[in-house]
Amino acid sequence: MTNLPITPIAAEAAASEPAPRPAAPSVIDTAVLGACLNDSLDILRDSYTTNPLPGVGGGWYHELSRPEPGTTATALGLLAFVEAERPFEHFDECLAYLTSRQISSSDPLKDGGWSTKTSLGMPVVEATAWIARFLARARCDLRPDAPDIGRAYQWLVRNQNPDGGWGSLRGSPSRIWLTCLALRALTQLNPYDPAVERGVEWLTADRTALRPAWGPTPNAQPTVTHTAFVLLTLAEARPGHGDERLLAAYDWLRGNFDTEDEHIWIETYNVSPNGPLSKPVWRLALWHYGLPIALSALLRDPRGVPGDLVSRAFRTLAEGGAPDPPWAGYPGTGRSSLWMLTWRMEALTAVSRFPLAQPGDVLHWLPDAMVVQRAHAKGSPLPALLPRRHRIDLAGHFRRHWTTLLLLGVCIASLIGVVTDTWAWRDFWLSVSLPIMLSIIQEAMRRKRPPPGHEA
Repeated sequence: MTNLPITPIAAEAAASEPAPRPAAPSVIDTAVLGACLNDSLDILRDSYTTNPLPGVGGGWYHELSRPEPGTTATALGLLAFVEAERPFEHFDECLAYLTSRQISSSDPLKDGGWSTKTSLGMPVVEATAWIARFLARARCDLRPDAPDIGRAYQWLVRNQNPDGGWGSLRGSPSRIWLTCLALRALTQLNPYDPAVERGVEWLTADRTALRPAWGPTPNAQPTVTHTAFVLLTLAEARPGHGDERLLAAYDWLRGNFDTEDEHIWIETYNVSPNGPLSKPVWRLALWHYGLPIALSALLRDPRGVPGDLVSRAFRTLAEGGAPDPPWAGYPGTGRSSLWMLTWRMEALTAVSRFPLAQPGDVLHWLPDAMVVQRAHAKGSPLPALLPRRHRIDLAGHFRRHWTTLLLLGVCIASLIGVVTDTWAWRDFWLSVSLPIMLSIIQEAMRRKRPPPGHEA
């Protein structure tokens, strides 16, 4: 495998601090959330296409306006409906299409997998992992007309590299993204398989608190997209786990995640199934949409969700809208790609399912509102946690400074009298003497008065 340069579409600020931006309110409107999910599902329904071959079902291609379906895109489209818990009227046809494309072979490294349109008929992780994850999430193991989920599971296990990671197929150098795809599928199929532990170890073995993030390959420059995908994968493979290296990775993601940068780019690389110097060679590309992946990952931070980052990322997703198939005339932008749509939907679904209260929190029910008091702030009074708005207490100021105000008023009136020749200067000094004496007496009495709470 030869690693080609990563092709940025919207340049991803991988290791630099994002420019400061105006603070946005930490608000997520569930009505907007529901509307975004419904819009995305409507686009999926409208872009569904039947297979040109009769009786072989239908599905989607990753470019939403393309007429012929693809295996990976079809699984992604069905997975979006499953995760959103919505029915889809062509579910059986899509399932029939995936069943017809599962590879049968006497070679155990090929049998049970799926190929992509660019992998020359060879089954690869890029397709098999997504389809296997969908089959597990949809509980298709109970359907006799579904693909053989057991053979798909065995394909993933057999194609794991000796180092514990996954490339496109066994023998191809392990890559971060492909290892995460395989682990997310196996975690749904059998989380206790030793292959899962070996994959997790490959991902985390060379990470330290000083080198916490991930790039496309173990030694590559870290990116927001890969770091977020690894954290999302580890949260599924090791729920509740949070060692020092993992927390450092979350800190890196928080510090490098720009919520107004969608992080859209393509990771490209060459694959040679018969060895790095042999033919055939094909080129594969992975669409990356880092904003929703980072949002989903931050929801899993074991120390608590950073509400400001999550709410700002949600606002960017909501304002950006769902991909629109008519944009397919500009495929280089990625805006018409099913990858953008499904990653967006996965993030929105994760937000909709996120529990409002965590263990140890306190819920305060008010007539028209509910306040969640986090466990770490349980000892603080509720008013102290609410945002404070500075208000001028005019009555209090007058009680404390009435003599000064009186003196000021008398001085102004006396000066006006002197300027208009109504008063003489002698009258001016006589008029201000009494307020000055009252001010001195009040200040002396105030200093002698004990502070509140210290009375005898």
